[in-house]
Amino acid sequence: MAEKARSQEDKRHLLPLLLDLSGRSVVIFGGGRVGERKARLFCGHARVVVVSKSFSAGLLQMAEKGLAELICADLSADFQEYLKDAFIAIPATSDRVLNAALEEAAVSRGVLVNKVDEAGQVVVPSILRRDPLTIAISTESPALSKYLRLKLQEELTGNYQEMARLLAQMRKELKETVPGQARRSKIIWSILQDPEVWRLLDLSYEKAYMRAREHVIPG
Repeated sequence: MAEKARSQEDKRHLLPLLLDLSGRSVVIFGGGRVGERKARLFCGHARVVVVSKSFSAGLLQMAEKGLAELICADLSADFQEYLKDAFIAIPATSDRVLNAALEEAAVSRGVLVNKVDEAGQVVVPSILRRDPLTIAISTESPALSKYLRLKLQEELTGNYQEMARLLAQMRKELKETVPGQARRSKIIWSILQDPEVWRLLDLSYEKAYMRAREHVIPG
């Protein structure tokens, strides 16, 4: 019973979320290959600060382009001040003991931690983007996540992007003309299930839109 209780306590409770990191700071400790990879991942979404004694050529190039801010510092001396404005901290040095200390300090400040060698408080999924679609995949095996992403990439070759655009337009119009969430959801679902809408998307967005409008029943 005690072993079962411990396993329940150790079970992680991860909730998949999409976060807007605009104006947030992601602080990466370590300027090597791993730190560079993390910087490239977050630089288009948040303010990225990399703290290290030395930096990879890629990080130096990112700094020149304004994609990351580099701070030269000896982390073995003091690192607390670099956590003050952090929203996410990433211990990415080659020193496991230092990484553990960085994690402990971040957690004590209420800063979320993304680890590089195991699951932390923030887990970055494998991401497939087909604007305006974003599909995130996370498993206990990074290799499996990548495999699933590649399989989905092969499958998403139809008009999913155009359908997403159409449904966004329809949802906006329905909110203005159709009272009741249940009715609006039913209409959206009927559009999705209409093979003629999908067929027309291959020919003309306007024709597909007019077909979708037929699903809006007044009253």
